[in-house]
Amino acid sequence: MLKKYKDKLLALLKPVQARPNLDFGCHNVVVEDKNYLMCRAIIPDIAEMLEIESAVYAGDQPWSYEDFEKHIQNKLTSLYIVVRYEDRMVAFAGCDFTYGPSEAHVTNIAVLPEYQHQGLGLMMLETLQTEAKKYGCRHLSLDVRRSNLEAQALYRRAGFKEVAIKNAYYKDEDGLEYSYNLVNRNLKKRVEKGWKKIRI
Repeated sequence: MLKKYKDKLLALLKPVQARPNLDFGCHNVVVEDKNYLMCRAIIPDIAEMLEIESAVYAGDQPWSYEDFEKHIQNKLTSLYIVVRYEDRMVAFAGCDFTYGPSEAHVTNIAVLPEYQHQGLGLMMLETLQTEAKKYGCRHLSLDVRRSNLEAQALYRRAGFKEVAIKNAYYKDEDGLEYSYNLVNRNLKKRVEKGWKKIRI
């Protein structure tokens, strides 16, 4: 009996090995015949990210500068990507890779209104799916307002499935949780879906 507790204690005290930084450089990305640059977000990008957030949410800003800063600085478990067109940021997305046991969670995804319906949202989701699988996650989840039917359609196109209703998850509305099973999924058919990525 004593040995069992000793083993448990030693397991708890054993130092946790940190995963290496999520390696994500800059990429040229072609989406529907437009050339974009996709890079890992850095702190100076936050001002533009807040502008996009405000444009998408009609002036509201669910995330603050400090929220974005915390996630961007945490390079061991978090990845934020930004997409630029002709040097203007037009979209961004973020993901927490330690949301749960073997689960990553999309924390943000936003595309400027004038660049929506052009494949950028789907491209960013598939990029995060690929990175989550490389990180060793088995599932990728996200939350969405129950009334946001357009976003839900996008998530279903990306292979996500509704798995739960979160009552009063948002201040004024229920949320829906969507999940993507990363196990045994083929995430390599990019060109067929209208975009391709070239490492630079």
